[in-house]
Amino acid sequence: MAQVYVIGRVTADPELKTSVNKHPYMRFDIAENIGSRDRMRTQYYQVCAMDGHAQRIAKAYVKKGCLLWISGSLELEVYTKRDGVTTDKRMKIMLDNWGFVPIRTRANQVLSEHSHDKATTEAVVVIDGDRDSLPE
Repeated sequence: MAQVYVIGRVTADPELKTSVNKHPYMRFDIAENIGSRDRMRTQYYQVCAMDGHAQRIAKAYVKKGCLLWISGSLELEVYTKRDGVTTDKRMKIMLDNWGFVPIRTRANQVLSEHSHDKATTEAVVVIDGDRDSLPE
């Protein structure tokens, strides 16, 4: 079983659901940009959160666009597309832990974890790991 750590943005508002066995769960996708400059591409993961993790995500008001760090076990899942015939594969993370990634403004202020709206994400300073040294 592969353990993975991913930083990415939530692609749609997560919805808390209840399983047949009355356990809360949540499934949502996150998008991670990999590569640099000319070779940058987006990679998607489906995150599956169960029980306490799902409830914590719901209580934290995680929504589309939130920048999260995710850790969990990685699985390659075969699924049937909406047409009912075609099969495909997707990467799925069974969530072990998660949190909000702090966002810094140009004035080097750390924003609160619940202020991930369009106005604040436009002021984000991006660190290019290929050229800038990482903060210690």
